[in-house]
Amino acid sequence: MKNLFTLLLVALTFVACKNNQTTEETVTVEADPVTVQLTVVNNTGKPLPTHATWGDNVKDQKYTIPAGDTYVMKSNTHSAAGTVFIIQPQAPENKEGTGVCDPANGDAQQTYGFWNGAAHVTADWAKNASNPTPGNHYPGQNWQFKIDVENAGDPMNEKVTFSIAEECQN
Repeated sequence: MKNLFTLLLVALTFVACKNNQTTEETVTVEADPVTVQLTVVNNTGKPLPTHATWGDNVKDQKYTIPAGDTYVMKSNTHSAAGTVFIIQPQAPENKEGTGVCDPANGDAQQTYGFWNGAAHVTADWAKNASNPTPGNHYPGQNWQFKIDVENAGDPMNEKVTFSIAEECQN
């Protein structure tokens, strides 16, 4: 009888443990909505590197826009520090075909912040001294790019087109 009781106890314990298994639960995590987006058109004739210091759910999001293509940069920042969208037009080839103009790439930036439930442009292309452009270039920079802007300052609908404004003379 004692052996039967022990066998029953072991069997019940085994069944109880088997029924007490936990199952993995799938948890869906939703991302914050996009708060800033910028449509970038590449008319420079070369690949156009971009960088968002805070992109869509990722820090330091980088993408290179092929020549002739369009890309929508996005960020879902909810920080007052926001994000910076950086675009680096590549220098055209020099006239001799022996290399690129100087400097090898340009720099254009627009800075955004987020407060009162919305994103805001805190420093635009001009304030960030994008260069080399017709409006902002330094001695020794022998080419320029231009930025054509539609819906300037609209953090969800701004569109910028990058093209070469002046090729180097050498």
